[in-house]
Amino acid sequence: MFKPHKQAKARRRSAVALIKYVLAMKKPDVLLSHCEELLDVLLWKITEADGKYNTPFKSEGALHRKTKLRHDHVYQRSKMIARLVKAAPQEIDKILRRAIACTVMIKEHHRLSKFDKKYDGWERYQRAGIQVMDTRTNKRIKMSGYRNLRKRE
Repeated sequence: MFKPHKQAKARRRSAVALIKYVLAMKKPDVLLSHCEELLDVLLWKITEADGKYNTPFKSEGALHRKTKLRHDHVYQRSKMIARLVKAAPQEIDKILRRAIACTVMIKEHHRLSKFDKKYDGWERYQRAGIQVMDTRTNKRIKMSGYRNLRKRE
């Protein structure tokens, strides 16, 4: 069963606040590459708020393993960063709601990467045939329910 880190909410709030600050500082004297690097680190901070492998979502294969695991960003960081740097301030929170991690096995991570270019989000998992458990409820997520996962968080 999932146990959140005692400072997870504060960690997420801090990272979100810093992302908004970085995006507000996009000015001619701030290099886009520096901005993107900072956003990358801060997205990690959001998805690792409970711990690197202590994620609410885990593949069935990763449930009982302690090694050979990967922290997968369900919605790819590079795509989120591209959206964030172009986003209006009122769009940022919606984009950041996609900062979701799922713990998977290394071999599942390789399967997912085959779908990175064409798909994003939970659809990659569906295409790769990876079953995911919501460890908060201890129930398997139905493939048709992937669209509604964010509502439960």
